[in-house]
Amino acid sequence: MLLVLMRSGECFPIETGGRDSDRQLNETGIRECVSSAIFLSSLEIEPKAILSSPFTRTKQTAEIISEHLPDNPEVIVAPYIMPGAGPEEILRSVTARTTCSNDDCVLAVCHEPDISNTVRELLGISNAFIPVANGTVIGFRMHSHEGTTSGNIVFLFSPEIKKSQLK
Repeated sequence: MLLVLMRSGECFPIETGGRDSDRQLNETGIRECVSSAIFLSSLEIEPKAILSSPFTRTKQTAEIISEHLPDNPEVIVAPYIMPGAGPEEILRSVTARTTCSNDDCVLAVCHEPDISNTVRELLGISNAFIPVANGTVIGFRMHSHEGTTSGNIVFLFSPEIKKSQLK
């Protein structure tokens, strides 16, 4: 299976008395999501489903990605990938909420540092922090062997590259 992990686009700061789960994407975040969707389309990546944490910004990210992909894959809210989810919860949500073959692709919109921790786990790296910028997508070809799941990175795209080109 091809697993694509994505961090939500940039969002508005939390308002006084507001809840983190209610924060929405700002204009930059919307552009980041569109850029990542265009990148995925250019690779002809067609997720069978898009999983999202229940937070507003991740659901918005998932919906924007779906809208910009040819087959408009279904967006599924996966409560177990909310902030604080570890690699096991993310991978379990992917397998529990979708029926995929080895040829299928699933995209999961998650939070930081959960994505970084999952990247480390899949690559078998310890004692390293791998920061993931807003709107970034990382594709893994997944492997299972003797009850252990690992992955190889097959692509990585960050909309940050576009911002840095403008400076």
